[in-house]
Amino acid sequence: MRRNRVSAFALVAAMMTLLAILPLRATNEVINYVDINKIKAEGMQRSQVMDLSSWLSDVYGPRLMGSPMYAKAGAWAVAKMKEWGLVNVKIEPWINRNGFDRAWTNDKFYMEVVSPDPFPIPGTPTGWTPGTNGLVRGEAVLVTAITAEDLAAYKGKLKGKWVLTQAVPDVSAYWTVISKRYTLDELAAMELNPTPGLEFGMTPPGQRAGAPIAAAPAAPAPQAKPAAAAAAQQPGQKPAAQAQPAPAGPGQFGGFGAMNARNEFFRAEGVLGTLSTAPRGHGIYVISGNRAADPATTLPAIVIPAEQYGRIGRILAKKIPVTIEADIKNTYYPNPDVFNVVGEIPGTDKADEIVMLGGHLDSWHAATGAADNGCGVTSMMEAMRILKASGVKLRRTVRIGLWGGEEEGLLGSREYVSAHFASRQPVPAPAAGTPPAAGAPPAAAGQRGGGFGGPMGPLEFKPEYDKLSAYYNIDNGTGAIRGIYLQGNDAAGSIFREWIEPLRNLGMTAVTIRNTGGTDHQSFDGVGLPGFQFIQDETEYNAIIHHTNLDTYERLQPNDLMKDATIAAVFAYLTANRDDKIPRKPLSSVGQRGVRGN
Repeated sequence: MRRNRVSAFALVAAMMTLLAILPLRATNEVINYVDINKIKAEGMQRSQVMDLSSWLSDVYGPRLMGSPMYAKAGAWAVAKMKEWGLVNVKIEPWINRNGFDRAWTNDKFYMEVVSPDPFPIPGTPTGWTPGTNGLVRGEAVLVTAITAEDLAAYKGKLKGKWVLTQAVPDVSAYWTVISKRYTLDELAAMELNPTPGLEFGMTPPGQRAGAPIAAAPAAPAPQAKPAAAAAAQQPGQKPAAQAQPAPAGPGQFGGFGAMNARNEFFRAEGVLGTLSTAPRGHGIYVISGNRAADPATTLPAIVIPAEQYGRIGRILAKKIPVTIEADIKNTYYPNPDVFNVVGEIPGTDKADEIVMLGGHLDSWHAATGAADNGCGVTSMMEAMRILKASGVKLRRTVRIGLWGGEEEGLLGSREYVSAHFASRQPVPAPAAGTPPAAGAPPAAAGQRGGGFGGPMGPLEFKPEYDKLSAYYNIDNGTGAIRGIYLQGNDAAGSIFREWIEPLRNLGMTAVTIRNTGGTDHQSFDGVGLPGFQFIQDETEYNAIIHHTNLDTYERLQPNDLMKDATIAAVFAYLTANRDDKIPRKPLSSVGQRGVRGN
């Protein structure tokens, strides 16, 4: 009889398949299935998450940080959580304003081509740029010049005109399905491929949420990533912040200075405003803003869809004049309230210890911020409601944090962590004559590092540092939770693998050592606290939602959000009731060891 010979590759593949299917049990976690079933029944049969999402997006959206609508959304969240019986519910102001000297709203937007033949121009002003000071009309002109020398050719020729600031983009068709869910094979690959080479799974500079970790390149790319390629993200990846401009060449302004100097040239020439777009087309455009923009020295800056931008540009290329009419009203509010929202369900015998759930309350302003991150907020609020309504016992106090200023750099969660858990002290000055470390940017005067790409000073621990068990975050859109990123915290893996057993019928199956970046769990992880983000199905997040004019209630997936809130409630419940807190990574993995503070 001839024996069948099995290749080593087949054996490895079989082992990987078994590992993906069979949970790794090592901690013998106590799971009260009676309580878990109460939570699942409340979350899946009596959900309020879509009603909450409608309130937060339809009524209280958009929520640009510091704006009156952000303040209204915070007040609504406080009132709702008090209605449910949560305690210590409050607005918690930031200690530092973080550059929010003025808030901003767009109150009116009208823009239209009036000749040679009329057509409307949809669009949104870039945050913190001024309006038009009433109805204005001017010709359009395409100016792609970057160097000071090339811009000089336009001197005296731009007064009273609208400037299209980039070449007309090519818009590709959607050749593949734009809404995606993780396959079981993809989830298994995330579990079994930790992408070694980065200690503790720390995110390389610039890496954003959900992306498989890749080794950092030896040198930065010589130019910005094309916008068309930016839309082609890995599944689950939160799109990266806009790439840095290309380094300056001979006769060019350098980096962001190039854009600032270019805009200053336009302003000095009396330009009415600037128009820009993105190559994804299909009526979709991305919005952002600069809270430090000075209205006295800034031009109206409008982002419009590629279709209207391209139409204007192609008409101009035929030497036919195009006249644009606009009436844009933007309002500035000095010294706005900047704050987070918090609330609690008290624990019992371990009430002085804390479990936290959270997401960011602020949004950009081209749409209502339903998926980024309204549904993350409402899922976590719903999780708190589920825990309260189901009546399950919680040994530790469960606290929710709704953060402001995430879109400007995780500001609200960093302020909260600094106030309650640990703060980074000023970076120690190097000894006289000591050259800076290779690749390390110098710290500006008074700068505090935080593990977000800049220098890191020593930690000063606050009284609650030893009280936090774990923080869980939702901020990858409307997709269903399929697993959890460990952020390199191996010790938590065996715990979470047992916890997901009662959640497999809700679709949660994966635990991966990988980390993910770009949102508020990093504020906790950056000071050595267990901070976690869930793995979520991408749905349409990267393709058409993230920071775009389509981030509205219609993009939300009700069944996914019901699952998300229920899973978050289960994780909070299990964390609150285990005998020990969630294990922590060694402090050496997140920076210098710190000192105890008051």
